Amino acid sequence: MDNRGKPDTAQGGTEAAVPRELPGRGRGRRLFRPWQLRTKLVIIVLALLAAICAAVGLSAHAAMESFLSGQLNEQLEQASTRALRSQEDFRPEDEDDRNGDGRDSESDQNGSGQTPEPADPLTTPGQVVGVLNARISESDVRNAGVFMPDGEHQDLTAADTEAITGLELNAAPVERQLSFGEYRLVARWSERREATIVTGLPLLAKEQTLDSLTRTMTGVSVAGLVAAALIGTLIIRRTLRPLGQLSGVATSVSRLPLGRGHVAIGERVPAKIAAPTTEVGRVGHAFNLMLDNVAGAFDARHRSETKLRQFVADASHELRTPLTAIRGYSEMIRLTEQLSPQGRSSIGKVESEAKRMTALVEDLLLLARMDEGQRAEQSEVDLTALVAESVNDVRAIAPSHRWVLDVPDDPVTIRANPGQLRQVLVNLLTNAHRHTGQGTTVVTSLARGDGYVRVSVADDGAGIPEHFVGQIFSRFARADASRSDRNGTHGLGLSIVKAIVTSHDGTVGVDSRPGHTEFVVRLPSAGTVPTGN
Repeated sequence: MDNRGKPDTAQGGTEAAVPRELPGRGRGRRLFRPWQLRTKLVIIVLALLAAICAAVGLSAHAAMESFLSGQLNEQLEQASTRALRSQEDFRPEDEDDRNGDGRDSESDQNGSGQTPEPADPLTTPGQVVGVLNARISESDVRNAGVFMPDGEHQDLTAADTEAITGLELNAAPVERQLSFGEYRLVARWSERREATIVTGLPLLAKEQTLDSLTRTMTGVSVAGLVAAALIGTLIIRRTLRPLGQLSGVATSVSRLPLGRGHVAIGERVPAKIAAPTTEVGRVGHAFNLMLDNVAGAFDARHRSETKLRQFVADASHELRTPLTAIRGYSEMIRLTEQLSPQGRSSIGKVESEAKRMTALVEDLLLLARMDEGQRAEQSEVDLTALVAESVNDVRAIAPSHRWVLDVPDDPVTIRANPGQLRQVLVNLLTNAHRHTGQGTTVVTSLARGDGYVRVSVADDGAGIPEHFVGQIFSRFARADASRSDRNGTHGLGLSIVKAIVTSHDGTVGVDSRPGHTEFVVRLPSAGTVPTGN
């Protein structure tokens, strides 16, 4: 039997040893799981293109705004110059000629005693639509208005007049919000008229041009990014397709039963993908070399295991004869010779060790036959009666434990080898007896399932060390990692259980924690291979 030990802390069986997902942690992993490589590449390319488009758009917008501002300032200076010239070059006789009264300026000046009012700057030839002009003399705003598209001029409101009053003379153009919209204004001094001439041009055309440029650049950038995303996704997916095929090969290899027996790894990355001329090709080539190396190692391991199993089988077979002879001669000496008490004790020790060695040899022979795939003859077995008989047999040799039997009233019949199933039950029950203290309760139960029968042996002992649970069905496994034989076991009991159950297309597992250890055997009841433990 296997030395289970008596630890203070133990956890679960072969399935319970797998770390369980903490609450909320699995959800976080699903929400923030790593992105695929092609997704990352597409996002990186789009981010770079978006940055380039933004840089180009901002540069184009800045350049266009500088150009339009310069053009507007030039137009504003020209309009201001025309307005000033209209004031400087104004002659009263020109106005009289336009009115048709034939009076000269001197008579006008002498007759009225006042200098005639100069012409409106908005009426100056060459002024563009939307231009604003005003003449400010001693805080008196005159001829203030905007030249409209129909040729007329629109007077300024009081708020507009207040906004243009107080502009710094001969300074750089400034912008003001008027009732007609946003304007760029400049104030110039007319020496002859001793007045300030304010000229302004609307910013609407400039803003419309910049808005149109922004919409165009945004539309072109978005369309380009969408096209780049679609085309880039197709190109990247096609480029990374060999990685997907390599992943498929790796997945196929990972599903191979590599744990035992002869393993033939026939999967390889196709030669056209494994060409070492590209990065992906070098990965595929290296993967093929690794598979060749692993396949060679598996072949060497299988040959070594085959030789070892053959040696164990041959050695065990050869040991049966001398062990039988030792036991026979020991019994004959005991019956025919007069021995001292010490001699009888020595002969008894020889017989005891010979019996133990014989049991070990028989177990090794059984495992060797199982490894070769040999199956014992099977027949209909009443598992209910077999479980009850096995518990009664162990109860007789271990009365210090409390044995509980939980089986159905009706017979549970399966097709199996009765001798091997009895050995499975005896090994599990003896294992629970030898590795738990006196007074331990051992519960043996039998139940039907969906296509299988379930046999369990559970105790309330100390449990199995967590680090040992994964190797408890291995051969010659002991929890204390020593080769001592304190309980008279040799570490093959549970490995024989697993071999027999596997040969019957069943499964066996263990679930252990402090105060509860349970071995569960599942066997098909109607040709159904059970899954899980």
